[in-house]
Amino acid sequence: MPSIQVSSTDMKPTIDMIDIQHVREALISLSKELPDGVIVDDPPTIRHMSDGHNRDSGGLLPVAIISPENVEQVSAVLAWADRSRIAVYTRGSGTGMGHLSDITEPGVLLLTDRLNRILEINGKGHYARVQAGVINADITKAARPYGLYYAPDPASSALSTIGGNVATNAGGFKCAKYGVTRDSLMSLKVVLPGGDIIETGRPVTKNVAGLDLTSLITGSEGQLGVVVEATVRLRPIVHGTANAVVFLKDLKESGDAVSAVLQAPVQPTSLEFMPVPYIQTYPDAYVPLVGDAAWMLVATTDGWSKEHDLDVIAQAWERQGLTVVRPTDEDLETFFVLRKTGKACPHGDVWSVESDAAVPLDRFADLLVYIDNLARDAKASLFLLAHAGDGNIHLSLMLPRTENDTEPPVRLAAARSRLLDTVLAMGGTITGEHGIGLELKDYLPRQLGAHNLELQRAIRRVFDPNGILNPGKWLA
Repeated sequence: MPSIQVSSTDMKPTIDMIDIQHVREALISLSKELPDGVIVDDPPTIRHMSDGHNRDSGGLLPVAIISPENVEQVSAVLAWADRSRIAVYTRGSGTGMGHLSDITEPGVLLLTDRLNRILEINGKGHYARVQAGVINADITKAARPYGLYYAPDPASSALSTIGGNVATNAGGFKCAKYGVTRDSLMSLKVVLPGGDIIETGRPVTKNVAGLDLTSLITGSEGQLGVVVEATVRLRPIVHGTANAVVFLKDLKESGDAVSAVLQAPVQPTSLEFMPVPYIQTYPDAYVPLVGDAAWMLVATTDGWSKEHDLDVIAQAWERQGLTVVRPTDEDLETFFVLRKTGKACPHGDVWSVESDAAVPLDRFADLLVYIDNLARDAKASLFLLAHAGDGNIHLSLMLPRTENDTEPPVRLAAARSRLLDTVLAMGGTITGEHGIGLELKDYLPRQLGAHNLELQRAIRRVFDPNGILNPGKWLA
């Protein structure tokens, strides 16, 4: 908990002290409206203040943590907070990047982890109603007996919550074919500042009645309302998958291999690009095939036409002179084990800058070549993953940290700035799925422009006129 400070000159309370005291005093009234155990005013653990890489936010700690058990309690919290002018920061399981829910002024942290019920699986209607704290992968587990599954599959699907997925419009491995979170949402239940509860849609495939508030709230990073429930589209379980892999010597060859797939007359389920694992997690039989390759590209197809579609992709690669390997699902998983456990990037005492930018598909090969040159110019180590099927990279540029260092080298920040400027010049976006948060707040005007950004801020003022939700971020 932030320490209460007094001025060393006149001993008057500082602004921080006044704000913290205001929150603490207001919590007394809220405690009378909620059951015991919902409000926790002990210092929070690091679990509540770190991101998906377990990095400490470095910001303030919440004055209290509030963990509601139902929607009515969330409504009571937001009515209290709006009435008392107290900041509310919403957090799911904490797998997000970009410091989306960092605390920038004294306030409370609202956790959705106890809103974790799957309310309905509708097998005939092909949808599910779930609370915000439900884990992504658990929806498919519940839907499988009905012959259905939930398509969006971020790498954190075993840990991340639907509320967090909605907040960032999360993507995943199968975006190329099945889209991002927004493409699988039918409706949201949202608590607004003041405590009002709205439903943004209906569980139907077609719905053009009124403005599309479901899409507007998706990706808003907790700045318009608190998502407490989602109605998500379910799909019939596909008839198996088929996989093909090529191993590649450099980023130029890798870009050409991606372009070959994108020009083929089939739609891959996923097209994933990654370095050959720096620790051999794959079977020995693949060692001769990997050779001295630095990169690998994996195409996956699914459904009844999976073998035909994979043949088309394989032929496109073979025309480039590449050797195509067709691993089983089990063998392929061994290549992905480091990536899916968050251990794919070599660790060490380094400074790093990261990006999850995305570009139009026709510029993806150009982006890989640019990144190669950018890393060399910055004299930085490069770690790169990509959802190549939708043009989304996950990049880290790293430099060694010495014991005398107090701040990252300037050339790392400069390299990131050049990268994002180049992405925008290619018609791309500064973030594909991780969101803006604090990390990209200063870059956002480059993409949106002043008028667009002010229009979005005006929308935020309609939803949250007192500015209590996740203040200090890009809509503030």
